[in-house]
Amino acid sequence: MSTNHSTQLRRRLATILVADIAGYSRLMSENEEATLLEMQKFRFSLVDPTIGQHHGRIIKTMGDGLLVEFASVHDAVECSLAVQRGMVDRMSGVPEHRQFRYRMGINLGDVLSEGDDVYGDGVNIAARLQEIAEPNGIAISGVVLGQLDDEVQHTFADIGAHELKNIARPVRVYHHCSQSQNKPGNVAFRPFIDVHDEKPMLITGGCLCGGVRYQATAKPLGSMLCHCSMCQRFSGAPILGGTTFLTEALSFTRGEPKYYTSSKIARRGFCANCGTALVYRGTLGVWTKWIMIFTASLDEPEKFPPTYHLGIESTMPWLDIHDDLPRTMCKDSPSLVEAYRTVDEEVP
Repeated sequence: MSTNHSTQLRRRLATILVADIAGYSRLMSENEEATLLEMQKFRFSLVDPTIGQHHGRIIKTMGDGLLVEFASVHDAVECSLAVQRGMVDRMSGVPEHRQFRYRMGINLGDVLSEGDDVYGDGVNIAARLQEIAEPNGIAISGVVLGQLDDEVQHTFADIGAHELKNIARPVRVYHHCSQSQNKPGNVAFRPFIDVHDEKPMLITGGCLCGGVRYQATAKPLGSMLCHCSMCQRFSGAPILGGTTFLTEALSFTRGEPKYYTSSKIARRGFCANCGTALVYRGTLGVWTKWIMIFTASLDEPEKFPPTYHLGIESTMPWLDIHDDLPRTMCKDSPSLVEAYRTVDEEVP
């Protein structure tokens, strides 16, 4: 009797960890037998026992790689941190060219399971995150970050929204490295600035009456939702979406906004005729290098989904948004703190 193959597949939510050893092919080419023995030693003495202690299940091994499933986000992250700390300790004193250094990616998402194996975007995103991670590093999605407590969250640096191969929506990525000097590009937490992509494109928008029009000739740096009280007052709405571009990539093709200096660090632009909120511009230091367009003024705002929330300390108590995007208070944004520090003020 035949069995319908589709009935064997189950969809469920899972936390997936993908890991591999950086430079494994080179290590094997230098000394295959010694490399295999060393890898087995670390698996048996550290990696596998730590996975077991955190209730993980090794789904498959792929040479130097591992695909592991956890029922708990907390267990997955604590396991990855423990393994990375353990590997750094064990590599102390080992010549750099012979060091074993894992790169790890963790994602929480839907998976399709068939027998003992799992498939789907939940797995694919974890694999792409592993590719982003630095040696001794852990890259996690914003979905994962949102499930962690504050103490653990603060050990991960925001490295921006990334477009991952074969994944439809950008993924906000956060990175931890057991050796802090190895953080990707030494970037700090940047709630406004994402990774720049020089791919040319044309993006247009403007105000309600058409008196002010603009265009951008490069991909935006990222999008977010702001709940801060200034954005609420400026827009007359409980929440305001913003999409950030490099200043040099954006130009006004019809009319110009009228500007209001809303603080010592920035000014906000709007149409003097119809009042449409249009732009937020920094006025000092590195902030002058970018401009944030309010997303709803874009001609196709649906193409620029947000990847996080900012200013959640001012969220209206009756506004209940159900998403898994990470949430940040203004006072926890180092870029805002630094900007206000230059004018001898604290974040309002």
